[in-house]
Amino acid sequence: MAIETLDAPFRDSVVEANGLLTTAWTWFVRSVTERLFPLGVERSFPLANNQAAAADVVGLKVNSRGVSQAIVEFLVQRVTTSTGAVELIEAGYFTLSYSPTSETWTLSQPNPNLPEDSGVTFTVTATGQVQYTSSNVAGTPSISRVVWRMRTLAGKSEAYSSQGAR
Repeated sequence: MAIETLDAPFRDSVVEANGLLTTAWTWFVRSVTERLFPLGVERSFPLANNQAAAADVVGLKVNSRGVSQAIVEFLVQRVTTSTGAVELIEAGYFTLSYSPTSETWTLSQPNPNLPEDSGVTFTVTATGQVQYTSSNVAGTPSISRVVWRMRTLAGKSEAYSSQGAR
């Protein structure tokens, strides 16, 4: 039973006598989940000031087993107070692409410094872990974080994936 629309089965019972969702509602919830899951969930991570060596953005990692491409929308907020206070805000996105031949991830960011530059640079490891470096900003940190949402595409092929074609 495949649901091609997002019409909720309002005329059907929601739960069975055993307390479980009916088949119609189970398929509806699965259909909604399948459509919403790739849109991503907003997450955040605190950024260190003057991070010279690439450090992991914990929670921002892609797995090549289920993902071939991801678009990460982000907002970097670096605000300090006291003498020399600064406010560096940068919004944008970058794309993570998996290469099955080399088994590596690449990160591409169109116009990475437009319109603002927060002093944060993102990279990705061969295993899909997003990392960052940051410049030194003056003042006492008030806000220093990256907020992101990742949208993914599976795009798997039987030729190179144990997931197979979808």
